[in-house]
Amino acid sequence: MPSVLARGAAPATAAGLALALALATAPPATAAPGDVRVRVGVTGGPYTAGVGLVVTGPRTIDGFYCAANGTTATPLTALVDADDQYGLGGVRTRWDATTQDFVVTEIHGDAADATKKWNAYVNEKKITTAPCHTPIKGGDKIRWTLEAATPTPAT
Repeated sequence: MPSVLARGAAPATAAGLALALALATAPPATAAPGDVRVRVGVTGGPYTAGVGLVVTGPRTIDGFYCAANGTTATPLTALVDADDQYGLGGVRTRWDATTQDFVVTEIHGDAADATKKWNAYVNEKKITTAPCHTPIKGGDKIRWTLEAATPTPAT
């Protein structure tokens, strides 16, 4: 039986093996100051996704800076970065002047409307502050779910 070398494979040198092992090691825990690695999922509509580790951090979205406490990654930065890194099919937002924060209006064509809206969960707990005002940390699990909108009480 012919050896691997006889079939045309090049021998691995110590330097080449060291380089391959160096490239195969896990990336650092953070990519830049303020960046964290989280998992992101999308549920509730026809499109459902769960992606690998997402590197996220404070960033500008549609002309507005999104960072909890001015320096921390948020559920919205995680969603937008997941779309950039894994191609979720598009994330659309609108700026809400009343809350001074974003509202997610669409993910992968699944649109919010008068009867349903996109809600964010961090480690399976629904956020109670706006998505750019909610800090997240490395290792968190972020889930965006299209759910029935809570009716606004009549005044």
